[in-house]
Amino acid sequence: MRRLLFVLATLSPALPASAQTCDDRTADFETQITLCDQAYQAADTADGAAMALAMKGEAQRMLGRLDEASDTLQQAIALSAANAWIWVELGNVRYDQGDPAGALAHYSAALAAEDYISAWANRAETWWQFREGQRCSDDADNALRLDPQYAYANEIKGRCLIDLNRAEEALSYFDTAIALAPGYQNAYRNKLAALSALGRYQDLVAVADEALRPGVVSDSNPAIEEDILSRRLLALGEFAPPATVAAEAAALLQRFPQSLAAANVQARALLADGKAAEADQVAQGLRQNPDGQRMEAIYHDTLARIDAALGRMDDAYANYDAAVGIDPSLSKTYARKLSELGFLPLSNAPAAVLTALRRCMDVKKAACILPE
Repeated sequence: MRRLLFVLATLSPALPASAQTCDDRTADFETQITLCDQAYQAADTADGAAMALAMKGEAQRMLGRLDEASDTLQQAIALSAANAWIWVELGNVRYDQGDPAGALAHYSAALAAEDYISAWANRAETWWQFREGQRCSDDADNALRLDPQYAYANEIKGRCLIDLNRAEEALSYFDTAIALAPGYQNAYRNKLAALSALGRYQDLVAVADEALRPGVVSDSNPAIEEDILSRRLLALGEFAPPATVAAEAAALLQRFPQSLAAANVQARALLADGKAAEADQVAQGLRQNPDGQRMEAIYHDTLARIDAALGRMDDAYANYDAAVGIDPSLSKTYARKLSELGFLPLSNAPAAVLTALRRCMDVKKAACILPE
């Protein structure tokens, strides 16, 4: 799962330490925690005490002290259960703890208290993690109802639409997000996903180059930058000469040794050259994926081809199944290739294609390798 830190309001400019108060969102979170403890002790109302605790909890979350943040925010909710922002902040903690179900519950509690834009947007993000495209889209619409100029809500709406096979429509939301927040790196990254879904690979490379141009993204996230470079590499593989793609893969691996996209390109090149065993060695990073990176359908497709070439038919089937699970449109491509091998599926539906693939493997064994 992709991990995010939600910032629910515009950060204030850093103030001198002497001027900082509990509700100043500055980079000095340790000082903020101390000041919020003082504000809590001095509070003369339950709501005031709850807000001091909530601001402290947010600062703890920003420092990565998630268990402490959870305890602090639950104390705040006990004092002010109708405060939607506190429920949202606790939802953010759950999200960062890798508990999306808990995040959904807390965002929903916030919405039961108030028609609150951050709750709608953050819940949409969590639905996206569950691949619930329609629920994601509906919640993003509600966030945009409250503020059509909310860049984050536009960006998440675009992602929802990709999952609903409406990639062309998604592009306008990513463009709006970028226009509202120039240098919005994640909007660039997900615009690439839409262009890939549309098969517009040369446009994808152009947008990636723009996102990577010096000065466009002022505060680059290295993980997102790597993902942009990876998507660019995969797109290049669709139209650029093999030597160009190989050079780009080598450069990406030099900069990001754990790049799955670069390993995928190198493994496919070796496989095409008849070097299945060498391809298998290069592809170990894809199999192990030690950092838990998002696996693309093409990665599983590569692993399936390697497995089949080496006679590991059960593993090959499992990886083809995983590839179709990520990208159901692959079933049409596989159906066409299976028909060339004499195993025409009853339909292009994933289940029918996988049934034909299983039959092909049972009969032809390692000879049932879907051609490029």
